[in-house]
Amino acid sequence: MKKHYIDIVGRWAFIFAYDIEENNLGEVGDWLEALGASRRDIIRSQRVLSGLNTGFTFSSDSLRMSVMCISNATDVEQWWDTLDHEIDHLQYTIMQYYDVEPGTEEAAYLQGYIMRGIVKALLSDGVMF
Repeated sequence: MKKHYIDIVGRWAFIFAYDIEENNLGEVGDWLEALGASRRDIIRSQRVLSGLNTGFTFSSDSLRMSVMCISNATDVEQWWDTLDHEIDHLQYTIMQYYDVEPGTEEAAYLQGYIMRGIVKALLSDGVMF
């Protein structure tokens, strides 16, 4: 599993994890528990990550923190599709917390901050674009 802590300009942070194997599911569960996830949510997320072409994002407004996990994928296009889907969930959660309107410059900058953090993490792992 590759994992990174990504800070979004001091206003929100998230753990971004991918290439998750069966033996990593306990650690993912620990992160979710720390954010206040229910046992049901933890079990569901672990089941989701056991499959291909899936992901999930769980957030805690009180901590201004999220966990975003991407499972293994059947191909690179599917992996990026799943990542894009999870970025949308994260962006929406943060926009709701800070009362940001969709389609605004602030929303677009937020999406850029999220993507920049993920790309930086992927580059540090040696992922080539």
